[in-house]
Amino acid sequence: MTGPGDLGPSELPGSELADSDDSSALAAQPPTSGPGLRTFSLDGRNAPGLYLVGWLASLVGASTIFVVIVGQPSDLAGAILLGLGTLLLTIGLAAAAGSQAIERQAAGGLGYRGPSPFILFGATVALTLFIELLAFVPLRALGVRAGSTVEALSGLLILNGGAILLVALLVVGSGALSWREMGVPGRGPAGGSTFAGLLRDLVAGMFLGIPILFLTALLGAVLIALLGVAPSGPLPAAQTPADAAINLLSGVLIAPLGEELFYRGFATTAWVRGMGPRAGIVRGALLFALAHVLTLSGTPPAALIAFITRLPVALALGWIFLRRRSLVSSFGLHAMFNAIPLILVGLSVGG
Repeated sequence: MTGPGDLGPSELPGSELADSDDSSALAAQPPTSGPGLRTFSLDGRNAPGLYLVGWLASLVGASTIFVVIVGQPSDLAGAILLGLGTLLLTIGLAAAAGSQAIERQAAGGLGYRGPSPFILFGATVALTLFIELLAFVPLRALGVRAGSTVEALSGLLILNGGAILLVALLVVGSGALSWREMGVPGRGPAGGSTFAGLLRDLVAGMFLGIPILFLTALLGAVLIALLGVAPSGPLPAAQTPADAAINLLSGVLIAPLGEELFYRGFATTAWVRGMGPRAGIVRGALLFALAHVLTLSGTPPAALIAFITRLPVALALGWIFLRRRSLVSSFGLHAMFNAIPLILVGLSVGG
């Protein structure tokens, strides 16, 4: 069996549609067009208006959010300002992503010609906050309690829905990557996917999830014993069988679908094309672990444990995604990894 570092460009997702030249070698070639995204200059840019909107909206949006956080207003005006700030930041980062994609495509000679995963991650976070602010009053009117399993499910739907929307608009829409190149299965043999093949990918991922879960539990136990603190779980504690069922839906279906498309299908594929398999897997794993720590509350030692214990599964997800060239395999691993502890908790609640 080959490791992720042994995979060549011809074995990566969507490589059948890529050029025959080595993508990492192409990525090393300097751009031939205008200045980079971090250099503020309109000269030589292919989309100066989009670039300007990206900078201005991002700065104004981030500044507005900072002012609200520092001032901590609890009235309606504070909520409106926070909503305006998150909306402007979303628009700014999305515009910056679009500008970057245009510049990279104009440059040519790059292994990956789309927006940076870091920018899209920031845009996803901003968009999620904005939609959650809009949904706050309707959810409370429907009786959804803060900190409940239903609220957690709603948050996951908003987060992953926003991530998929931005990938569709700014990555697939810009022509940087196709769904097939991100490992999304096609239809029938012509699309490279059959029912038997998808089933094999799913089962392979599920089987790998068992030893990875054991390794993570062992690593977590050692770190908790050393640091004397345990991180909180990503989902609210189930109090009833209905809560356990909702958590199972959140952890086994909703979270793996959106996260695998974003962190493996998009981010890992983009970084692999630009830097090679090993660097792409590691970067995708680090972003995945960091994103999960940002949603948790607790002390710095607890956050450190949460970050470290997510690295084994994050690395395994990237490896099996590239090894089998299918999001179905990483989804199977992710779903199994989440399912076992949730099922055990559900059985205890049901008892």
